[in-house]
Amino acid sequence: MIKKYLFLVFAFFLPVSQKISTITIGLLLITSIITFRKKNFHFKIEAVLPVCLYALYCISLLYSSESEFSIIEKKASLLIFPLVFMVNKDFSKYFNFILKYFIFGCLVALILCEFYAFYNSLDFTNLIFDPRIEKSLSFYDSIAKEKNHFFSFNFSFIHQAVYFAMYLLFSISILLHANLFKNRIIKYSLFFFFLVGLFQILNKTSLAILFILLLFKIFKSIKSKRITATSTVVLVVTAVSIFWFNPRFQNFYQSDFLIDNSEIKIKDFRKIENTKPNDYNYRVMLWSSAFDLIAENPLIGIGGGGSDSRLYEVFAVKRQWYDKSEKYHAHNQYLQIFLDLGIMGLIVFFSIAFSIVKAARNNKNREFKYTFISVIIILGFNFLFESMLERYSGISFFSFLYCIIIFSNQNKDELYKQL
Repeated sequence: MIKKYLFLVFAFFLPVSQKISTITIGLLLITSIITFRKKNFHFKIEAVLPVCLYALYCISLLYSSESEFSIIEKKASLLIFPLVFMVNKDFSKYFNFILKYFIFGCLVALILCEFYAFYNSLDFTNLIFDPRIEKSLSFYDSIAKEKNHFFSFNFSFIHQAVYFAMYLLFSISILLHANLFKNRIIKYSLFFFFLVGLFQILNKTSLAILFILLLFKIFKSIKSKRITATSTVVLVVTAVSIFWFNPRFQNFYQSDFLIDNSEIKIKDFRKIENTKPNDYNYRVMLWSSAFDLIAENPLIGIGGGGSDSRLYEVFAVKRQWYDKSEKYHAHNQYLQIFLDLGIMGLIVFFSIAFSIVKAARNNKNREFKYTFISVIIILGFNFLFESMLERYSGISFFSFLYCIIIFSNQNKDELYKQL
C-alpha cells in the first residue's frame, strides 16, 4: 500500500516541487527493493531501452571533455523508473489515480503561480496593483519584453516555462480524452483554468501543440463532417490570429534564419572581442553548432560530460560573442542525443520512441489510447525545440510517462474498477 501512495505523491509533486518529487523517486526505489516479490515482477523488453540509454551516458564519461559525474545522478530516472515499474506488477490498479493526482498537482502549481504573480504585483505601501516589472513600459510591451509578473518565465517560477507548459498540456490531454471526472463542472473548470495558464506562459511551441491536440480531439469526437470542417476552420483562424498578434512572437518574425559565414570574422572563441553579436535566431545557431560537433565523431558522439561547454564555444564563434557564464544545450533532443552519444545513442532513442508509439497504438482502452497519442504529440514536438532530457523537469516526466505507457495495456474495466 505504501508504494501506491508514493506513486501518487510523486505524480502530485512533480509539477509542484522538484525536491519532494526527487525524494519520492528514491523512496519508491528503496521501498520496491525491500518489498520485492517474485510474483509482482513483470519484465518488458521495452523497459530495458531507457536503461541502455542511461548506460551509454555513463560510458560516455570515459571519453567526454569533462568528468561530469553529476550526469549519473541527473539521468538516474532513466534507470530507476523502469526498475520500479518492473517490480510492481499491480501498478495498473491505481493507474487512474496517478493521472488524477498529476492533474491536482498541476492545479496547485498553477494556483501558486497565480498567487505569486498577484503578490509581486501589489505595492503594499501605496496599495497599488501593477503587474508590470518595468513601470515605464505599457501593459502590452511589458508582455512582449517579458517584464510582466503574470506572463512568461516571471509567471512560471516553479519550473522553466516550457516544462510547466508541457505538464499543463498533458493535463489538458487527460481531461480531453480520459473520463476521470464524473462531474462535468469540475472537468471543464480545470480544462479552462489550465488553458488560461498555458496562454500566460506564452511558449510558442506549447501553443502550437495545443491547437494540434484540439484538432486531434475534433477529428476523433465529432461525427458530422460539416461540424468538423467548421470547427477546424474556426480553430485554425483563431490559432493564426493568436500567433500573429501575440507580442512574444515579434522577435521570432524578425529573426534571421540563414547564417552568413562571411560575417564570422574570428574563428577562435578565446579571441572574440564582444563588439556586436550576430542577430541570427539563436536556436538555428545552436543547431548549426551541434552539427559541426557531430561531424567530429558521429559514431559515439563527444560524450555527455561537458558537451554544453563545447557546444557553446562553437556557438560563440557563430554569434561572435562569448560569455563564460553562459551555457546552452542543443535545444533539440534528437540533436542532443546525436551530439552526446552519436549514432549508437540515436538508435536507442528512436527505439524508445518506437516503443511509445507501438504501446499507445496497441492500448486496449480507447480513452487512454488517445491520451497516449497526445503524449506522443507533446513530446515529439517539444523534442524538436528543447533538449528535454537535460533537466530534471523533463527527464523525470519523460521516464515516468514512458513506463506508464508501456506498462499500461489493460482493458477499460480493469482501469476503472477502483474509481
